[in-house]
Amino acid sequence: MVGYARLNRAEIIVTTLEQVSEKRWSRFLQSLKFEERLEFGEGDIGLPGGLQVTEPSNANPTTVDAIRRFGGSTSPTVPWPEEENMDGGDDDKFDRLEKLIVRATKNMSSSRGGKKGGSSSAGASGSGGGSGGGEEE
Repeated sequence: MVGYARLNRAEIIVTTLEQVSEKRWSRFLQSLKFEERLEFGEGDIGLPGGLQVTEPSNANPTTVDAIRRFGGSTSPTVPWPEEENMDGGDDDKFDRLEKLIVRATKNMSSSRGGKKGGSSSAGASGSGGGSGGGEEE
């Protein structure tokens, strides 16, 4: 049934577009501004041919930028530049520190719940397990 519904919708779209004048269609395409480059971030102009949709910065938080940028020529014959900090520089240190903080806060919140049970040794073993878990896997 899903395929039939799509075919039916496509037929409606095609018959509607046939009624639109060529002048109006070209004005519509020009209003989309496909030839302008889209700005990914401040000062980072990207590729043309798309529609930009903005969203609040806290809607999908990311701690690591997935796009790696390299300066210089874009010629395919030029090799990629060597990456700096291949020895696990500051980025790895911050990642490990962030993981340690997350584990510590989880252990602190779970040890508060465990203390209601009564024994102080359960709380101590919960916090001791958190410091041992801070090492890199």
